[in-house]
Amino acid sequence: MKTGFALIGAGLFGERHAQAYSRHPDVDFVAVCDLDEARAQSIAARYGAGRAITDYGELLADPAVSAISVATPDHLHREIAIACATAGKHVLVEKPLATTVDDAVAIRQAADAAAAQFGVKFMVDFHNRVNPPMVAARDAIQRGDLGTPAYFYARLSNTTAVPTQMLRWSSQSSALWFLASHMIDLVRWMLHDEVKRVYAVERSGILRSQGVDAPDFHVATLEFAGGAVAVFEHAWILPPTYNTVKDLKLEILGSAGAVLIDGSHNRSLELYTPQKGAFPDLFAPPTGAHLTGFVLDSVAYFVDAVVRDAPVLATAADGEAVTRIICAIQESAVAGQPVVMG
Repeated sequence: MKTGFALIGAGLFGERHAQAYSRHPDVDFVAVCDLDEARAQSIAARYGAGRAITDYGELLADPAVSAISVATPDHLHREIAIACATAGKHVLVEKPLATTVDDAVAIRQAADAAAAQFGVKFMVDFHNRVNPPMVAARDAIQRGDLGTPAYFYARLSNTTAVPTQMLRWSSQSSALWFLASHMIDLVRWMLHDEVKRVYAVERSGILRSQGVDAPDFHVATLEFAGGAVAVFEHAWILPPTYNTVKDLKLEILGSAGAVLIDGSHNRSLELYTPQKGAFPDLFAPPTGAHLTGFVLDSVAYFVDAVVRDAPVLATAADGEAVTRIICAIQESAVAGQPVVMG
């Protein structure tokens, strides 16, 4: 028998959740909820959901819905995620978990309470934890291939098309929340360690001249308790003519080896059209019940957690930790001083 899943938020990443649910053999895709009724109807029709609604309260009261994806904008997770967990629904929340420490703590506390009371599974969708090169890097660290990890350099940036065209709510976010949340989580996950000290700088002006009230970039140095140091670089100002919408690099140096990852310019496939050149991601499109591509696979992890009582990919506590780190980066950038993590 299939298990009922629903989606709240039918935007950019919500559609990915809908795609995954529509193809998973264990899922009864019950409903899509979005404040934009036309968009909810469009996504529901495209991916075979049972109905489209605008009031998520209907999902909380529906016994046919066992689990819910929350894919609303970054800053609008708290109320919905807490309501879903409190209603006894299993919850998958898009990264970042929240954009303030208060919101992250409140969500994590609700998740803990719901787990104790109802057995609720709560997962944060840090989908790069199932991105094949990232998994291979973590495996290499765990095997000891690199010796003791000493230094990480992580870069994930977007062209200006993302904040100016793709995200209607970019002024309520930043490259830190949209991009750094991925990479900070990855380094925590790979090291299995916590940040003790943060120093960061930011600059603004380019995006604001284009109508987006967000910093242009952040560069942050994070010191981990175990001694490793990581530098993070995240910008939303790559030119729109850049040949990929993202620029992703990860370098890991250890006492006995190194890992170098190019997640955007690997040149396994180069595609040139009259408009531009590109290096497409080499993920086959999903067919039938088969899920491919790490964004879809992370949703499948959530389904397994709900249906088979498997572990979640990332917990609410992981989400809270990343939110705390990003807030410390923001604090350091504004103050021009290092921030010691509590």
